[in-house]
Order: sequence, then structure tokens, then C-alpha cells
Amino acid sequence: MSGENSAEKLTYHDLISIDELPTGEKRLLMLAGEEVLLCRVPAGVFALRNRCPHAESPLHEGRLRQNSISCPLHGARFDLVSGRALGGTGYRPLTCFPVKVEGGRVLLGMKG
Repeated sequence: MSGENSAEKLTYHDLISIDELPTGEKRLLMLAGEEVLLCRVPAGVFALRNRCPHAESPLHEGRLRQNSISCPLHGARFDLVSGRALGGTGYRPLTCFPVKVEGGRVLLGMKG
């Protein structure tokens, strides 16, 4: 699924049942003082910081389309698989967190 490249050990946090997040839906959660947006799209389940890297606007109000999310403020689209901006906009990539699904549960990895 989604991830960060790091040699640091990750602690995985049990968030929700995969059944609570149908494909095409998103869920805003707080974890360790961070707003995390879970998105389930055809490519899988992805977790990202709930802020657009351009203007820091919240992404939870953005539209999911296939494997991307759009910023509700300015419409920039980001690929959830890679975190990169789509369409040559030149924006920084999304901040993404590692996610895995085990035993029907969505687990999110954070450093520490």
C-alpha cells in the first residue's frame, strides 16, 4: 500500500475494520496529534496527512476519483499510490503513511 522510506522502526496502530471503509470512501482520524485521512480506492487503502502540500488546506473535503484525491481549495489532484501531484502542477507530494491490512483491520505505521 502506501509508505515512507525510512530505516526507523515503525509502530503500527490499529485504526478501523476494513469493512468500515468501502471503496471510494475516506475517513478522517486523529492519531498522535496528527489529522490522518484514510482513503480506500481501487488500488488499495492509503493514509495521508490531511493537508494539501500547496496551501495547507484540509483534504478530507476533496473528491476521490479512481486512485487520486483533489484539493477542495484549488482543485490540484494527487495520486494516492505515489503521493505525487498529477497534471504537472509542480506541487510537493502528499505526506503519506505506511498502511497494511491484516486480519480485516487497517493498520497505520508511524515512526517511534
